Amino acid sequence: MDIQIIPSLILTAAGILLTYWHNRHARRLANEQMMKQLFTDFNERYGRLNDFLIEIQSNCPTLEELKLHKNGVDLKKKVLDYFNLCAEEYYWYKKGRIDETIWNSWQSGMNYWYRNVPAIHSLWDDEMKANGPQSYYIEDKNAFFKEPNNQA
Repeated sequence: MDIQIIPSLILTAAGILLTYWHNRHARRLANEQMMKQLFTDFNERYGRLNDFLIEIQSNCPTLEELKLHKNGVDLKKKVLDYFNLCAEEYYWYKKGRIDETIWNSWQSGMNYWYRNVPAIHSLWDDEMKANGPQSYYIEDKNAFFKEPNNQA
């Protein structure tokens, strides 16, 4: 091998390593930025829904009471918005864009509403009967809402 080629080979190898490191770092930063954006967006959307969930829990916790409530139709729409939010969070979690720690916290909150507000539980069951899990990007109705005996 010609000794004059060695500096070129060293520079080429260094360039390849620097390019690899830069691309890896840029990809990690892009993923973190996307996770932050999803986190912020989902938390803002949940914040806009939280008062409605509390109203349902306080004033019309059963499906029958929800149907009779003066704002029952609007409250039901908010619960459906909540289900869609849960589905989106789950979708991005499964795609690896939501950290496991964040997902576990969100899922804990989802299960709180599901287990403690019969109207929400009943509406979810109705949604699964009417539209099926596929309309929420899931294969199993228990993907993000867990029955108390179905802890996974």
